Amino acid sequence: MKGRPAPRKHKGPHLFTIFLLLLAFLALARFIFVLVASTALTSSTTDTPGECNGLLRASDFTKIIGLQPGEQIGAIAAANELDGGSPAELVQVMHSDAQETLDVYLFGCAIHQNRPGLISLFSQHGLVDGTVEMSQANTLITGTLDASISANASVLLLPSQQNIYREYAFQSGTFQQVAFPGFYPVTSRAEAETLQKQADGGMTVPWTDPFATAAALAKDILKWPAIDPQNALLSNDGVIAQVKLVQQSPPLAVYVTLERLVRQDGKGLWFVVAAHTQAITLGLDGQVMTALPQAATLPTQTRLAERQTLVQSPITLQGTNALVDGQSSVTLFDHTLSPVSTASNVPLQVNSNGIYVGTLPYTTVVPGQEGLLLVQSLPQTANDALEQGQLLLVPVLLG
Repeated sequence: MKGRPAPRKHKGPHLFTIFLLLLAFLALARFIFVLVASTALTSSTTDTPGECNGLLRASDFTKIIGLQPGEQIGAIAAANELDGGSPAELVQVMHSDAQETLDVYLFGCAIHQNRPGLISLFSQHGLVDGTVEMSQANTLITGTLDASISANASVLLLPSQQNIYREYAFQSGTFQQVAFPGFYPVTSRAEAETLQKQADGGMTVPWTDPFATAAALAKDILKWPAIDPQNALLSNDGVIAQVKLVQQSPPLAVYVTLERLVRQDGKGLWFVVAAHTQAITLGLDGQVMTALPQAATLPTQTRLAERQTLVQSPITLQGTNALVDGQSSVTLFDHTLSPVSTASNVPLQVNSNGIYVGTLPYTTVVPGQEGLLLVQSLPQTANDALEQGQLLLVPVLLG
Protein backbone atom coordinates (compact mmCIF):
# COMPACT_ATOMS: atom_id res chain seq x y z
CA MET A 1 0.00 0.00 0.00
CA LYS A 2 1.42 3.27 -1.09
CA GLY A 3 1.48 6.11 1.37
CA ARG A 4 -0.12 9.53 0.66
CA PRO A 5 2.13 11.90 -1.24
CA ALA A 6 3.77 14.62 0.85
CA PRO A 7 2.16 18.03 0.48
CA ARG A 8 3.87 20.38 -1.98
CA LYS A 9 5.64 23.32 -0.41
CA HIS A 10 4.61 26.81 -1.60
CA LYS A 11 7.45 29.14 -2.47
CA GLY A 12 5.25 32.30 -2.22
CA PRO A 13 2.53 33.55 0.16
CA HIS A 14 -0.78 31.79 0.27
CA LEU A 15 -3.64 33.33 -1.75
CA PHE A 16 -5.64 33.98 1.41
CA THR A 17 -2.68 35.82 2.94
CA ILE A 18 -2.38 37.94 -0.18
CA PHE A 19 -6.08 38.76 0.08
CA LEU A 20 -5.67 39.89 3.70
CA LEU A 21 -2.68 42.03 2.81
CA LEU A 22 -4.67 43.66 0.02
CA LEU A 23 -7.52 44.53 2.40
CA ALA A 24 -5.07 45.99 4.90
CA PHE A 25 -3.47 48.10 2.16
CA LEU A 26 -6.85 49.43 1.03
CA ALA A 27 -7.81 50.31 4.62
CA LEU A 28 -4.50 52.13 5.11
CA ALA A 29 -4.99 54.06 1.86
CA ARG A 30 -8.51 55.08 2.93
CA PHE A 31 -7.21 56.26 6.31
CA ILE A 32 -4.53 58.38 4.64
CA PHE A 33 -7.09 59.86 2.24
CA VAL A 34 -9.45 60.79 5.11
CA LEU A 35 -6.58 62.31 7.09
CA VAL A 36 -5.44 64.43 4.15
CA ALA A 37 -9.01 65.52 3.37
CA SER A 38 -9.70 66.55 6.95
CA THR A 39 -6.45 68.50 7.07
CA ALA A 40 -7.39 70.24 3.84
CA LEU A 41 -10.60 71.56 5.43
CA THR A 42 -8.53 73.54 7.91
CA SER A 43 -6.08 74.73 5.29
CA SER A 44 -7.70 74.94 1.87
CA THR A 45 -10.46 73.55 -0.25
CA THR A 46 -7.97 72.57 -2.95
CA ASP A 47 -4.34 71.55 -2.84
CA THR A 48 -2.80 73.31 0.18
CA PRO A 49 -0.86 76.34 -1.04
CA GLY A 50 2.72 76.73 0.12
CA GLU A 51 2.18 80.15 1.74
CA CYS A 52 -0.51 82.16 3.52
CA ASN A 53 -1.54 84.50 0.72
CA GLY A 54 -2.21 81.56 -1.57
CA LEU A 55 -4.10 79.74 1.17
CA LEU A 56 -6.43 82.67 1.81
CA ARG A 57 -7.08 83.15 -1.90
CA ALA A 58 -7.84 79.47 -2.40
CA SER A 59 -10.09 79.03 0.65
CA ASP A 60 -13.79 78.37 0.11
CA PHE A 61 -15.31 80.52 2.84
CA THR A 62 -18.83 79.34 2.06
CA LYS A 63 -17.84 75.93 3.41
CA ILE A 64 -15.55 77.20 6.17
CA ILE A 65 -18.25 79.48 7.61
CA GLY A 66 -20.97 76.93 6.95
CA LEU A 67 -23.58 79.10 5.28
CA GLN A 68 -27.20 78.34 6.14
CA PRO A 69 -30.28 78.89 3.94
CA GLY A 70 -30.94 82.61 3.55
CA GLU A 71 -27.27 83.51 3.92
CA GLN A 72 -24.81 84.49 1.23
CA ILE A 73 -21.31 85.89 0.95
CA GLY A 74 -21.60 89.64 0.43
CA ALA A 75 -17.97 90.59 -0.14
CA ILE A 76 -14.45 89.29 0.44
CA ALA A 77 -11.56 91.74 0.70
CA ALA A 78 -7.88 91.57 1.57
CA ALA A 79 -7.28 93.12 5.00
CA ASN A 80 -3.56 92.75 5.63
CA GLU A 81 -3.32 96.20 7.23
CA LEU A 82 -5.65 95.27 10.07
CA ASP A 83 -3.36 92.80 11.84
CA GLY A 84 0.01 94.45 11.43
CA GLY A 85 0.60 93.49 7.80
CA SER A 86 0.03 89.74 8.08
CA PRO A 87 -2.21 88.17 5.41
CA ALA A 88 -5.90 88.44 6.29
CA GLU A 89 -9.28 88.30 4.54
CA LEU A 90 -12.40 90.20 5.59
CA VAL A 91 -15.59 88.27 4.79
CA GLN A 92 -19.13 89.64 4.93
CA VAL A 93 -22.16 87.36 5.20
CA MET A 94 -25.56 88.84 4.36
CA HIS A 95 -28.88 87.56 5.70
CA SER A 96 -32.09 87.80 3.69
CA ASP A 97 -34.19 88.75 6.73
CA ALA A 98 -36.35 91.81 7.39
CA GLN A 99 -33.55 93.55 9.31
CA GLU A 100 -30.94 92.87 6.60
CA THR A 101 -28.49 91.70 9.24
CA LEU A 102 -24.81 91.28 8.53
CA ASP A 103 -22.17 88.92 9.95
CA VAL A 104 -18.50 89.87 9.79
CA TYR A 105 -15.55 87.46 9.80
CA LEU A 106 -11.83 88.16 9.65
CA PHE A 107 -9.55 85.22 8.85
CA GLY A 108 -5.80 85.12 9.14
CA CYS A 109 -3.14 82.48 8.66
CA ALA A 110 -0.69 80.69 10.95
CA ILE A 111 2.15 78.33 10.08
CA HIS A 112 2.11 75.00 11.92
CA GLN A 113 4.68 72.34 11.16
CA ASN A 114 5.73 74.29 8.07
CA ARG A 115 2.18 74.29 6.72
CA PRO A 116 -0.21 77.28 6.56
CA GLY A 117 -3.61 77.01 8.22
CA LEU A 118 -6.58 79.34 8.59
CA ILE A 119 -7.23 81.02 11.93
CA SER A 120 -10.21 83.11 13.02
CA LEU A 121 -9.13 86.61 14.09
CA PHE A 122 -12.50 88.29 14.59
CA SER A 123 -16.22 87.75 14.14
CA GLN A 124 -19.37 89.69 14.89
CA HIS A 125 -22.94 88.63 14.13
CA GLY A 126 -26.39 90.12 13.75
CA LEU A 127 -25.51 93.70 12.77
CA VAL A 128 -28.86 95.27 11.89
CA ASP A 129 -28.64 97.05 8.52
CA GLY A 130 -24.98 96.43 9.20
CA THR A 131 -21.79 97.88 7.79
CA VAL A 132 -18.11 97.07 8.08
CA GLU A 133 -15.10 99.08 6.95
CA MET A 134 -11.37 99.44 7.35
CA SER A 135 -10.48 102.89 8.61
CA GLN A 136 -7.63 105.12 7.52
CA ALA A 137 -6.05 104.34 10.90
CA ASN A 138 -5.96 100.61 9.99
CA THR A 139 -8.70 99.71 12.44
CA LEU A 140 -11.84 97.62 11.86
CA ILE A 141 -15.16 99.44 12.27
CA THR A 142 -18.56 97.75 12.41
CA GLY A 143 -21.87 99.58 12.32
CA THR A 144 -25.35 98.54 13.42
CA LEU A 145 -28.60 100.48 13.40
CA ASP A 146 -29.55 101.93 16.80
CA ALA A 147 -33.10 100.67 17.17
CA SER A 148 -33.57 102.66 20.39
CA ILE A 149 -33.74 105.97 18.49
CA SER A 150 -37.33 107.14 18.19
CA ALA A 151 -38.88 108.04 14.86
CA ASN A 152 -39.15 111.68 15.91
CA ALA A 153 -35.49 111.84 16.89
CA SER A 154 -34.24 110.05 13.78
CA VAL A 155 -35.49 112.78 11.42
CA LEU A 156 -33.12 115.22 13.15
CA LEU A 157 -30.08 113.00 12.67
CA LEU A 158 -27.87 112.32 9.70
CA PRO A 159 -27.99 108.71 8.42
CA SER A 160 -24.53 108.01 9.83
CA GLN A 161 -25.59 109.27 13.28
CA GLN A 162 -28.32 106.63 13.47
CA ASN A 163 -25.72 103.85 13.59
CA ILE A 164 -23.67 102.63 16.51
CA TYR A 165 -20.07 102.22 15.40
CA ARG A 166 -17.60 100.01 17.24
CA GLU A 167 -13.92 100.33 16.42
CA TYR A 168 -11.40 97.50 16.93
CA ALA A 169 -7.61 97.59 16.85
CA PHE A 170 -5.20 94.66 16.72
CA GLN A 171 -3.34 94.75 20.04
CA SER A 172 -1.30 92.01 21.71
CA GLY A 173 -2.45 89.42 19.17
CA THR A 174 -6.20 90.07 19.45
CA PHE A 175 -8.75 92.64 18.30
CA GLN A 176 -9.85 94.93 21.13
CA GLN A 177 -12.45 97.67 21.09
CA VAL A 178 -10.95 101.14 21.19
CA ALA A 179 -12.47 104.62 21.29
CA PHE A 180 -12.07 107.51 18.91
CA PRO A 181 -9.99 110.24 20.61
CA GLY A 182 -12.45 112.97 19.62
CA PHE A 183 -15.98 113.45 20.99
CA TYR A 184 -17.30 116.48 19.12
CA PRO A 185 -18.79 117.13 16.57
CA VAL A 186 -19.03 113.30 16.38
CA THR A 187 -18.08 110.48 18.72
CA SER A 188 -16.75 107.84 16.29
CA ARG A 189 -13.98 107.54 13.72
CA ALA A 190 -16.45 106.31 11.09
CA GLU A 191 -18.46 109.53 11.36
CA ALA A 192 -15.30 111.64 11.48
CA GLU A 193 -13.97 110.11 8.27
CA THR A 194 -17.38 110.66 6.65
CA LEU A 195 -17.28 114.35 7.60
CA GLN A 196 -13.74 114.65 6.25
CA LYS A 197 -14.75 113.04 2.94
CA GLN A 198 -17.65 115.46 2.64
CA ALA A 199 -15.32 118.41 3.22
CA ASP A 200 -12.79 117.02 0.73
CA GLY A 201 -15.62 116.76 -1.79
CA GLY A 202 -16.40 120.45 -1.53
CA MET A 203 -19.19 120.45 1.07
CA THR A 204 -19.11 123.44 3.42
CA VAL A 205 -18.81 122.29 7.04
CA PRO A 206 -18.16 124.40 10.17
CA TRP A 207 -15.40 122.18 11.53
CA THR A 208 -12.58 123.67 9.41
CA ASP A 209 -11.84 126.27 12.12
CA PRO A 210 -10.91 125.33 15.72
CA PHE A 211 -12.48 128.43 17.25
CA ALA A 212 -15.79 127.88 15.42
CA THR A 213 -15.79 124.20 16.45
CA ALA A 214 -15.24 125.07 20.13
CA ALA A 215 -18.00 127.70 19.97
CA ALA A 216 -20.37 125.11 18.48
CA LEU A 217 -19.54 122.76 21.37
CA ALA A 218 -20.54 125.46 23.84
CA LYS A 219 -23.87 125.91 22.08
CA ASP A 220 -24.74 122.25 21.36
CA ILE A 221 -23.45 120.43 24.47
CA LEU A 222 -23.01 123.06 27.18
CA LYS A 223 -26.13 124.98 26.07
CA TRP A 224 -24.50 128.38 26.42
CA PRO A 225 -26.81 131.03 24.99
CA ALA A 226 -24.23 133.37 23.47
CA ILE A 227 -20.57 133.74 22.51
CA ASP A 228 -18.63 135.90 24.96
CA PRO A 229 -16.17 138.46 23.52
CA GLN A 230 -13.51 137.15 25.92
CA ASN A 231 -13.38 133.83 24.06
CA ALA A 232 -9.95 133.39 22.54
CA LEU A 233 -7.83 131.08 20.43
CA LEU A 234 -4.88 130.42 22.74
CA SER A 235 -2.71 128.32 20.43
CA ASN A 236 -2.69 126.54 17.07
CA ASP A 237 0.30 124.67 15.65
CA GLY A 238 -1.66 123.32 12.69
CA VAL A 239 -2.45 119.97 14.31
CA ILE A 240 -3.43 120.79 17.92
CA ALA A 241 -5.25 123.94 19.01
CA GLN A 242 -6.57 125.25 22.31
CA VAL A 243 -9.49 127.64 22.76
CA LYS A 244 -10.63 129.42 25.92
CA LEU A 245 -14.41 129.73 26.24
CA VAL A 246 -15.77 132.21 28.76
CA GLN A 247 -19.27 132.54 30.21
CA GLN A 248 -20.23 135.38 32.54
CA SER A 249 -23.36 133.92 34.16
CA PRO A 250 -22.66 131.61 35.80
CA PRO A 251 -18.92 132.41 35.58
CA LEU A 252 -16.98 129.71 33.76
CA ALA A 253 -13.68 129.55 31.89
CA VAL A 254 -13.46 126.33 29.87
CA TYR A 255 -10.34 125.24 28.01
CA VAL A 256 -11.11 123.27 24.85
CA THR A 257 -8.40 121.24 23.11
CA LEU A 258 -8.93 120.29 19.47
CA GLU A 259 -6.98 118.13 17.07
CA ARG A 260 -6.94 117.32 13.37
CA LEU A 261 -7.51 113.60 13.79
CA VAL A 262 -8.28 112.39 10.26
CA ARG A 263 -6.11 114.69 8.14
CA GLN A 264 -3.19 116.58 9.67
CA ASP A 265 -2.76 119.06 6.81
CA GLY A 266 -4.46 122.38 6.13
CA LYS A 267 -7.64 120.66 4.92
CA GLY A 268 -8.10 118.54 8.04
CA LEU A 269 -11.21 119.03 10.16
CA TRP A 270 -10.97 119.85 13.87
CA PHE A 271 -12.34 117.54 16.56
CA VAL A 272 -12.63 118.28 20.28
CA VAL A 273 -10.49 115.92 22.40
CA ALA A 274 -10.76 117.66 25.81
CA ALA A 275 -12.89 120.33 27.51
CA HIS A 276 -12.61 121.38 31.16
CA THR A 277 -11.98 124.15 33.65
CA GLN A 278 -8.63 124.39 35.40
CA ALA A 279 -9.25 122.55 38.66
CA ILE A 280 -11.83 119.78 38.48
CA THR A 281 -10.82 116.11 38.14
CA LEU A 282 -12.76 112.87 37.75
CA GLY A 283 -12.27 109.18 38.44
CA LEU A 284 -14.57 106.54 36.93
CA ASP A 285 -15.26 103.17 38.57
CA GLY A 286 -12.09 103.38 40.63
CA GLN A 287 -9.85 104.39 37.71
CA VAL A 288 -7.95 107.64 37.69
CA MET A 289 -9.14 109.65 34.71
CA THR A 290 -8.25 113.33 34.85
CA ALA A 291 -8.38 116.09 32.26
CA LEU A 292 -6.35 119.03 33.52
CA PRO A 293 -4.86 121.65 31.16
CA GLN A 294 -1.38 120.15 31.38
CA ALA A 295 -2.78 116.76 30.29
CA ALA A 296 -4.84 118.13 27.44
CA THR A 297 -2.04 117.98 24.88
CA LEU A 298 -1.06 114.38 25.55
CA PRO A 299 -0.38 112.37 22.36
CA THR A 300 -3.44 110.86 20.72
CA GLN A 301 -2.30 107.29 21.48
CA THR A 302 -2.09 108.10 25.20
CA ARG A 303 -5.62 109.43 25.26
CA LEU A 304 -6.78 106.46 23.21
CA ALA A 305 -5.37 104.03 25.77
CA GLU A 306 -7.16 105.89 28.58
CA ARG A 307 -10.54 105.37 26.92
CA GLN A 308 -10.54 101.66 26.16
CA THR A 309 -12.25 100.57 29.38
CA LEU A 310 -15.99 100.04 29.24
CA VAL A 311 -18.04 101.51 32.07
CA GLN A 312 -21.10 99.70 33.33
CA SER A 313 -24.37 100.95 34.79
CA PRO A 314 -24.37 102.35 37.39
CA ILE A 315 -21.23 104.43 36.77
CA THR A 316 -19.35 105.29 39.95
CA LEU A 317 -17.89 108.79 39.97
CA GLN A 318 -15.43 110.44 42.32
CA GLY A 319 -13.46 113.64 41.80
CA THR A 320 -12.02 116.76 43.35
CA ASN A 321 -12.47 120.54 43.42
CA ALA A 322 -16.26 120.75 43.17
CA LEU A 323 -17.95 123.78 44.76
CA VAL A 324 -18.87 123.01 48.36
CA ASP A 325 -21.85 125.38 48.30
CA GLY A 326 -22.68 124.97 44.61
CA GLN A 327 -24.95 122.87 42.44
CA SER A 328 -23.07 119.79 41.21
CA SER A 329 -24.50 117.30 38.73
CA VAL A 330 -23.60 114.85 35.98
CA THR A 331 -25.26 114.14 32.63
CA LEU A 332 -24.66 111.23 30.28
CA PHE A 333 -24.84 111.67 26.49
CA ASP A 334 -25.22 108.77 24.06
CA HIS A 335 -23.41 108.28 20.74
CA THR A 336 -25.64 110.88 19.06
CA LEU A 337 -24.59 113.45 21.72
CA SER A 338 -28.16 113.47 23.03
CA PRO A 339 -28.72 113.39 26.82
CA VAL A 340 -29.87 110.01 28.12
CA SER A 341 -33.25 110.71 29.71
CA THR A 342 -32.63 108.47 32.72
CA ALA A 343 -29.18 109.96 33.38
CA SER A 344 -29.57 113.70 32.99
CA ASN A 345 -28.69 116.30 35.66
CA VAL A 346 -28.18 113.66 38.36
CA PRO A 347 -27.05 115.40 41.60
CA LEU A 348 -23.60 114.73 43.05
CA GLN A 349 -22.69 114.69 46.72
CA VAL A 350 -19.92 117.18 47.60
CA ASN A 351 -17.94 116.93 50.84
CA SER A 352 -16.53 119.88 52.78
CA ASN A 353 -13.12 119.42 51.12
CA GLY A 354 -14.52 119.65 47.58
CA ILE A 355 -14.38 115.89 46.89
CA TYR A 356 -17.54 114.79 45.08
CA VAL A 357 -19.04 111.31 44.71
CA GLY A 358 -22.03 109.88 42.93
CA THR A 359 -23.51 107.01 40.97
CA LEU A 360 -25.10 107.29 37.56
CA PRO A 361 -27.49 104.50 36.52
CA TYR A 362 -28.66 104.42 32.94
CA THR A 363 -30.96 102.24 30.83
CA THR A 364 -32.04 101.78 27.20
CA VAL A 365 -28.49 102.26 25.96
CA VAL A 366 -27.09 99.77 23.44
CA PRO A 367 -23.79 98.39 24.84
CA GLY A 368 -20.47 99.16 23.22
CA GLN A 369 -21.31 102.66 22.01
CA GLU A 370 -19.26 105.77 22.63
CA GLY A 371 -20.73 108.33 24.97
CA LEU A 372 -19.89 111.48 26.88
CA LEU A 373 -20.09 112.55 30.53
CA LEU A 374 -20.66 116.18 31.55
CA VAL A 375 -19.76 117.00 35.16
CA GLN A 376 -20.72 120.49 36.31
CA SER A 377 -20.35 122.31 39.62
CA LEU A 378 -21.92 125.76 39.38
CA PRO A 379 -22.42 128.57 41.93
CA GLN A 380 -25.79 128.70 43.68
CA THR A 381 -26.27 132.23 42.34
CA ALA A 382 -25.77 132.58 38.61
CA ASN A 383 -24.42 136.14 38.97
CA ASP A 384 -21.91 135.26 41.69
CA ALA A 385 -18.71 136.69 40.20
CA LEU A 386 -16.57 135.70 43.19
CA GLU A 387 -16.76 131.96 42.63
CA GLN A 388 -15.83 130.29 39.36
CA GLY A 389 -17.80 127.27 38.26
CA GLN A 390 -16.16 123.95 37.42
CA LEU A 391 -16.88 121.81 34.36
CA LEU A 392 -15.48 118.67 32.79
CA LEU A 393 -16.37 116.64 29.67
CA VAL A 394 -15.14 113.03 29.66
CA PRO A 395 -15.63 110.56 26.78
CA VAL A 396 -16.54 106.97 27.74
CA LEU A 397 -17.34 103.61 26.23
CA LEU A 398 -20.69 102.41 27.54
CA GLY A 399 -21.20 98.80 28.55
